[in-house]
Amino acid sequence: MYTSNISKFNKRTAIAIAVAGALTNASAYAAENDSSVKKKEKEAEIIVVTGFRSSLKASMLNKREAINVSDGITAEDLGKFPDQNVAESLQRITGVSIDRSGGEGQYVSVRGFGPQFNMVTVNGRQMATENSGREFSFDTLAAELITGADVYKSPTAEMQEGGIGATVNIKTARPFNFEGFKAAGSVKGVYDDLSGETSPQVSGLITNTFMDNRLGVLVSASHQQRDSQTNMMETRYYRPGVNFTAQNGKEFNNVNVPQNFDIGVDEQERTRTSGTAVIQYAPNDELTLTFDGLISKFEVDSQATNAGHWFSEGNFIDAEVDENNTVVYIENSNAGATDFIRRSFGREVDMNAFGLNIEYMVNDALTMTVDLSRSNAQENSGGKEFFNVIGYNNAYTWDNRAGGDAPTLSVAGGDAALLNAEAGKAHYNERNGWDRDDQLNEYRVDFEWETGQDTFTQMRWGVYSQNRTKEASRLFASDCGVYCGYGTDVSSALLTPYVANDFFAGVPNTWLTYDPAEYGAYRASLDPITGEAYNNPTSQSDAYTVEEDVVSAYVDFIFEGELGDMPWTVNAGVRYSKTDANLSGITRELVDLEPIPNDPSDLNEIYAAGDNGTPVTSSNKYTNILPSMNLKLELTDEMLVRLAYSETLTRPTMSALNPAVTITNSRPNNNQASGGNADLKPYLSTNWDFSYEYYYADTSNFVLAVFSKEVDSFITSTVAKEVFNLESGSYDFDVRRPRNGDVVEVNGLEIAWTHTWESGFGIQANATFVDSDATIDDSASESFALEGLGDSQNIIAFYEKGPFQTRIAYNKRDEFLQNLVSPFGGSEPLYTESYAQWDISASYDINETITLFGEGINITNEETRRHGRHQNQFVRLESTGARWAVGVRASF
Repeated sequence: MYTSNISKFNKRTAIAIAVAGALTNASAYAAENDSSVKKKEKEAEIIVVTGFRSSLKASMLNKREAINVSDGITAEDLGKFPDQNVAESLQRITGVSIDRSGGEGQYVSVRGFGPQFNMVTVNGRQMATENSGREFSFDTLAAELITGADVYKSPTAEMQEGGIGATVNIKTARPFNFEGFKAAGSVKGVYDDLSGETSPQVSGLITNTFMDNRLGVLVSASHQQRDSQTNMMETRYYRPGVNFTAQNGKEFNNVNVPQNFDIGVDEQERTRTSGTAVIQYAPNDELTLTFDGLISKFEVDSQATNAGHWFSEGNFIDAEVDENNTVVYIENSNAGATDFIRRSFGREVDMNAFGLNIEYMVNDALTMTVDLSRSNAQENSGGKEFFNVIGYNNAYTWDNRAGGDAPTLSVAGGDAALLNAEAGKAHYNERNGWDRDDQLNEYRVDFEWETGQDTFTQMRWGVYSQNRTKEASRLFASDCGVYCGYGTDVSSALLTPYVANDFFAGVPNTWLTYDPAEYGAYRASLDPITGEAYNNPTSQSDAYTVEEDVVSAYVDFIFEGELGDMPWTVNAGVRYSKTDANLSGITRELVDLEPIPNDPSDLNEIYAAGDNGTPVTSSNKYTNILPSMNLKLELTDEMLVRLAYSETLTRPTMSALNPAVTITNSRPNNNQASGGNADLKPYLSTNWDFSYEYYYADTSNFVLAVFSKEVDSFITSTVAKEVFNLESGSYDFDVRRPRNGDVVEVNGLEIAWTHTWESGFGIQANATFVDSDATIDDSASESFALEGLGDSQNIIAFYEKGPFQTRIAYNKRDEFLQNLVSPFGGSEPLYTESYAQWDISASYDINETITLFGEGINITNEETRRHGRHQNQFVRLESTGARWAVGVRASF
């Protein structure tokens, strides 16, 4: 297993750690996984650190001793991570930014490279993921079970390939990190401002060693509930290149038209249950066996209620556009509709991981480590997400001319028109959702040889094998062919008023809602056959399976010496990697598109009778040689510089390898399809890093780093017109596919300063500035840009003295490209605007055992705003509100 240190437990480092008294449980685990661990140095592992200042000291020491460019965070005490969420702690690190879901950190970007470009491991092992790609969802893990996390920004040859941005290693506790019995636990209540609900969260850990510290057992568990609320309004996406004539005679050519305007509230019940178990056995001083397991179950029960208005330019009485040819004002006739929408954004994730690690000291110079692991992640949401619409014809006016945070909406008849239960009629209904299963097996053997020489001090080599299978299928059902078009009355007894509290200004805050199950039963009573089909969703043609085998081997060398009186260390190595993938998808024969009665805005897709899908298979193979070099020169006892060169790769997103083509939208003059590319090769990056680090006190430093990455074979998304010849005629489809080809250059600057005073006050500040030559082509035929690229800044002020500790943190992420193609629909890009958030925490030690604490997240209730290709193309505004927690923590 890799670590950030070259000879982490040589005498010099062990003495430094012992003198500083700052090796934490987490860093001890990193050493535990390092094949260079020596039993005779075990005392250096068991140094417990508590408090934010000590955590800071340990992280700073780890960074200083590392051979490569890295940063890290460490638990302040057993079961006490700096933030409520692992990703939210990682965002405090220079160069790291996050994406949130429901106000919680979910994905991590590093140095402008989005989640798919970062390799995430747990205890040095890659984890299976429940999503469509390789990116890891941090919200599936409870922070209380984590002892630390390291972000490796320049690799060594022993590190598993895959992270162009960085490799992030999350660490959990081991019983050999402690001597004897240790227990810790916490209980807290979390209050969400918007929902007004308080939810419980509990966690605990117990560990002990036996047989003269040769046998250790550790178990930990966490259960968290959260009742949250998200207020939102959105247009979903804009349709470019639209030509129309308004009913007042105005002509519009090549304009961007918003697809709809929805306002709504998503009420979520989040439940996260996680646990770990570890057994360690050292029968003698040469052999250590570690067996560990991790399980996590994360469920999001989402119940959203919206009031929506669909925009069809044929119903526009009047419209206005701005300088970007974007429609900013719509007066819609009563041929339009007001829709009352019930939908779900739920998740149901099951994840587990098990591993066996065998560390054997062959002799005083040679150590062998064997590691076997297996992880599995499942998303079980197939057919469980719903989208139901009841509506009626109505006139309304939508206005975005002011260019504020969001448009305004006024409905004919005033807000009371949104409460007319007698007018409700059935419209569109669907069941949707993905089932995914990711199985990942890893095997590795590593050797480390201490040469005993003065200059050539160490050699490491090893082999690695991974077998991974990801299967994904989408279950879908719709009764649109029967009910679309507002032709069927709905019983007024189903509809009740909904009041959105603390809602946005300029739009109604009251509309009709209903129970989706009762509405489904009502439709089934009208048409039992259609109801039966709706309740039994079927697998769709966008299902895919990726079977991937990776075999790697590496060797690296460590050299040490002095330049004058300046110590230097060089790590140089090379990694060989071979990837073989077998890919399969499903294609269905589209024979026609048929109009839907009463709904001219949509078309029915007609497939060949009895065609449940034909398998499409392909394969993909490639081999890569990845050299790396890390140089550290200690200018003085306080100052050092680093220089690193490496070549890294990131494999394509697994869903992008699907060899089949899938229809994604079928509407008059707006037909869309997407397909994968089984021949995609990995992103390949050439990287340079330089950093200057000045450690002028145990908990104070200044760091300046610059980096450059040139990414070849960058995967871009292209759109081309393709003609589908169907029974009723020929139809143009915009078909989007990924391909390799372009080169992206990313350059960046990182600045970090940490200073503490003897009075107990301290400050951390850092900023990351990134730039790239990749920009989106306004022709919209080709998308070529780096998702997640943006500047970020952090400031943390803290006070810790005696039993009292408090901290306030500010994090800002500048505007960035969220998606090349908006996940909300259409073919246009999606940007997330600049977002800043304030968090606070405080604690008081009653005694050495009991601590009272309080936390506040997003205390100023900041909102997230997203826009399309142009700034004025409003796409989404959402508010998750502030959340507060109070609790008690005990450690024995």
